[in-house]
Amino acid sequence: MDGRAPEVIALRDGNRYCAPVRRAALLLFLFGCKPAAPPPGAAGPVEAVQEFAAALQRGDPAAAYALLSSRTQREADQLAARARAAAGDAGGAPESGRQMLFGSALPSGKVDVREISRQGDVAQVEVVDKSGRARSYRVVREGGVWKLDLDLPAADGGG
Repeated sequence: MDGRAPEVIALRDGNRYCAPVRRAALLLFLFGCKPAAPPPGAAGPVEAVQEFAAALQRGDPAAAYALLSSRTQREADQLAARARAAAGDAGGAPESGRQMLFGSALPSGKVDVREISRQGDVAQVEVVDKSGRARSYRVVREGGVWKLDLDLPAADGGG
């Protein structure tokens, strides 16, 4: 031996340990680091609607709600607050905009989705549900993520 510690000898060029160690390090570098999954709605408007429908189908209202535009979320919460105020002590009113929206007839289950048009950060997407009913939805890009922008009844009572 040349007087150096064994771990130093093992990594020297010209010995039988060097190539396998380099190969293992390269494989670990290439395959060991998984890129983070993109946020829901990052791929495009069609994918955002598909993710929304899938979230409803698996019973995940938090994921579905996250795919709604900030305007839709705000208006849904205002509508729910108005419904609670109108119901008073009688109850039966939705606790939140999220609860109100997902108790309604938004698309769920298997859907066919296609993009109809896109101009900048606004797209129109057609959704055909399992019964064959087609509806068009506006999808907007907020902070680099596509979100459904639903037309809700006027939250100010002008509905």
